[in-house]
Amino acid sequence: MTLLQLSFGSSFPIQILVIEPLFEEANRCRRLVVRIMRTLAENRIGSRLALLPGQGESETGIAAVNLDDWRAAVAAQRERLVVSLRGGCLIDTAATPDAIWRFSPETGERVIRDLRRAEIAGQSGAGLAGNALSEPMIEALAAARCAPHPEVRTIRLDTEAGEADVRFAASPPWRRAEPGDDLHLATGLAEDIAVWARQCAGC
Repeated sequence: MTLLQLSFGSSFPIQILVIEPLFEEANRCRRLVVRIMRTLAENRIGSRLALLPGQGESETGIAAVNLDDWRAAVAAQRERLVVSLRGGCLIDTAATPDAIWRFSPETGERVIRDLRRAEIAGQSGAGLAGNALSEPMIEALAAARCAPHPEVRTIRLDTEAGEADVRFAASPPWRRAEPGDDLHLATGLAEDIAVWARQCAGC
């Protein structure tokens, strides 16, 4: 079975690699991510979603995956501009990009903490909140931090702590009980990415 990689505007001169949030946050933010990518294509900016082993429709079981596998998957991509969201920010520098746009970057420690909270609350099945993560993966994630990069633009919601270049007023889509759609947030983020990408296209 060949997995299809979500992409929009593959013929446009500017191309972006998108690294979505990890685990259940990816499902809750998928509509936001897809709307951002479609809006970018309407502005003649192409984008492609990174395929991570053990995530989404990957045929690889998450139990067999470690953090280096995710970094290797990102490193194999060709795009020079990277957009990463939440836990995806932990592996974005593996692509050795010219510039990175980060939305609400998380630490690996908080990613693991949220999985444990979901597990305790009984929101998912067996494993760590439904994810059969190996101990090496848990340890590596818990120690992971967003790597520094000379060209990083950071976006956060106005309710979040931490440094940011711009803040948006919106509720966190990754905290919703069910996947939702926030047109205003998606449009605002896409517009910010478009301006950033055109500025960085000559990097």
